[in-house]
Formats: sequence, C-alpha cells, structure tokens
Amino acid sequence: MAQGIGSNSEYKALLNQMQGVFGQLSSFGGIKGGSYLNTIWSVAGNAEQLATGNESQKASAIQGLINNVLSIVEKLGNQEAANARKEVKRSEEDAKKLAEEQQKALTELNNGLEEIGNDIANQASIVSTANGTIETAQKDLQEKQEQINEIIEKIQEKQKELASTTDPEKQKELLSAIQGLSGQIAGIIAEVETIQINVQAAAEEVEAAVTDIETAKGNAVEVQENGELKITELAQQGAENVAETTQTQVKGVENSVTAKALEAAANASSSNFVTASAAAELSISAADQESAAGIRATGALGNLRNLMQGIGGLSDNINLLATFKNAIGGALETFNGYVGDYNSIIEPVITSIGSFVGEGGIAATTESLNEAIESDMEIIDGRLSGEEPAEESEDSSEEAVVNEDNLSGLSTPNVKLNPFKVA
Repeated sequence: MAQGIGSNSEYKALLNQMQGVFGQLSSFGGIKGGSYLNTIWSVAGNAEQLATGNESQKASAIQGLINNVLSIVEKLGNQEAANARKEVKRSEEDAKKLAEEQQKALTELNNGLEEIGNDIANQASIVSTANGTIETAQKDLQEKQEQINEIIEKIQEKQKELASTTDPEKQKELLSAIQGLSGQIAGIIAEVETIQINVQAAAEEVEAAVTDIETAKGNAVEVQENGELKITELAQQGAENVAETTQTQVKGVENSVTAKALEAAANASSSNFVTASAAAELSISAADQESAAGIRATGALGNLRNLMQGIGGLSDNINLLATFKNAIGGALETFNGYVGDYNSIIEPVITSIGSFVGEGGIAATTESLNEAIESDMEIIDGRLSGEEPAEESEDSSEEAVVNEDNLSGLSTPNVKLNPFKVA
C-alpha cells in the first residue's frame, strides 16, 4: 500500500531542506475538498462501517456503497494509473527543466562576472601601464634636464670667450662651437617631443578607460539585477513545482483510500445479489486506484528529489551573486586607485614638458640663440671679406640682455641661457 504524505519521512525531510533554501515558503497547497473528494471519503466512511458496524449499520453502509461507489466508478473509469503516469512524467520534466534553468542562470551569472571582471581588470591595466609610461617620462625628462644643463654651461663658457675677443677668426670658431652645442640641445628637444607624444597617448588612454569603466559599471548593475531577478523567478517556479508534486503525493493518498473503499465495496457487492454484478468492475477500479497510488507516491518522491537539485542549486546562484558584488567592488577600487595615481603624476609631467618645448622654454631660448648665431656669422663673414659689415640687428629675444663686457660687438654673447629644473 502506498505511503501517505505524513508518513513519508524522506519526503518531509526534502521539504524541510527546501524551506531552508527559500527561507520561508508559503504552504505548498493541495487539492481542496469538493464533491469528488467528499464522495471518496464517504466511501471510506461506509467501508469503515462495513468492517466495524452492527447489522443495521452494515445494511446502511451497503446502501451507501451502492449509491456512492457506482458514482465513483462512473467518474473515475479505469484510467487513474495511466493518468498518474502522465502526471508524474510531466512533473519529472518540470523538475529537469528547473535544474537546467538553474544551471543556465548560474553559468550566465558566472560568465557575466568573468566578462565584467576582465573588462575592469583590462581598463585598470591600461591605466597602470599609462602610469608607468608617465613615470618613465618624468625620469627621462630629468635626465634630459641634466644633459641640457651641462650643454648650457658649455655654451655659457663659449659666450664669455666670444664676448672677450675681437678676433673674427676666433669669433667664427666660437660661434661654430656654440652652434654645435645648440644643435645638441635641439636633438634633446626632439627626444622630449617624442616623450610628449607618448605622454599624450597615455593620457588619452586613461581618459578612454575612465569612460569605458562607466559602461562596465552599468553592465555590472545589469548583470546583478538580472541575476537577482532570475533567482526570484526560479525560486517561484520551484515553489510551484513542489506544490504540484505535493498535490501528486496527496492524490496518491486519495488513490490508496479510494482503492480500499472500492475493495470493501467489491467484497460487499459480491455477497449481495443486488450489487453482485458490480463486484468485478469494482475490483478492477480498486486495482487501478491502488496502482495509481503507488505510481504517484513513488513518482512524487523521485520528482521532489530532482526538484531539490534545482532548488538547492539556487544557493550557488545566491553565493555567486554575493561574490560578484565583492569582486566587482574590489576591481573598481583597484581601478580607482590607479586613476588617483594618474591624477597625481600627470600634471608635473605636463609642466616639465612645457619647460622644454613650451612658450618661454628651452626650445624657444635656443631658437633665439640660433638666430643670433646666424646673424653674427654674416657679420663676421663680412668683416673677413673686407666688406662693410651689415647693420647689426637687435636681438628681439626676451632672453637677450645688454652685456657691457661684450667686446665682440656680436649678439650671441647677449642671449641668456639659464639652467632650469623640470617639475
């Protein structure tokens, strides 16, 4: 005989486990009482009277069985076992689908975590690499500063020599030397311009990463919300599936009770000539109900086990969602740290580059020096050829100063080149 829901310890244990997953589920529901169930329980009551009542009660019970059992047979037919198999099969498919959907949701959530985590990590790597480029640029600029200051010292020495001589040959020699040193500065300035390009590219990459990270944040919120929604949907679906399985279990109990009643009715009918013709049909229906009871009891338990896989798996989804929040939060914190580093180092580097190539920087001063050298070369060439010297043009450079000790009559000694420091 099939076990009832109250006596099936494993079934009850599974339900308790599910309650732990859901927190608190509403009642699983059941088949509400109606004329059909009332008829079944009426048969059961009459069967009980047949077993324990006195002669008068038994006579009344037999009459009740005649009225009620024939009604049950008409309503039930002999298809209850077949219906039970279809019902159990349908629940089995639902349980399988729930488990598949839970795994699918878990995979999607995991893929979302991995994709967004990788995206944020990539953006963080971009900023970190850019920071390395900028830090290297600052070191390179400091080296360029030292190189240029050494050259400036040499130029200043040559300017002093030039200012103290009136010998055209010597002046031309010194101008050529100063011109060569100025060319070295120009070469360093070209290298600084390359550094400037690299720094600009790094800055643009950081700006793009900051923009992209906002998209990643939006995607993270979407994945999180979708994950929470899917968990809620699957939990609701799981609760409905459990309710359906429980209804199957309850039906199994009803089938078992009905089978007993039909067996009792068949026995009673076979001893009474009025109802003897119904005994065979009652026995067939009893067997059908008993078979349905077994199918439903076994199937309900098996399907509940299967449902536990999907419902229990939701714990993995919930845990992964918590991991998702923590992982994304940690990744964003790392990214923000790199951006903070960038903000602290980019401005000094830009200022340093400006001291080389910006307005008033060493590049502009060197340009004024080269103009003075070219002008002075023309003057000296005129002197050496015996021609009247061209009228000397005043150096228009803001760095030019009047040097009272300048005996050469040339402009180059008056161009002021001061050592400088990068930021």
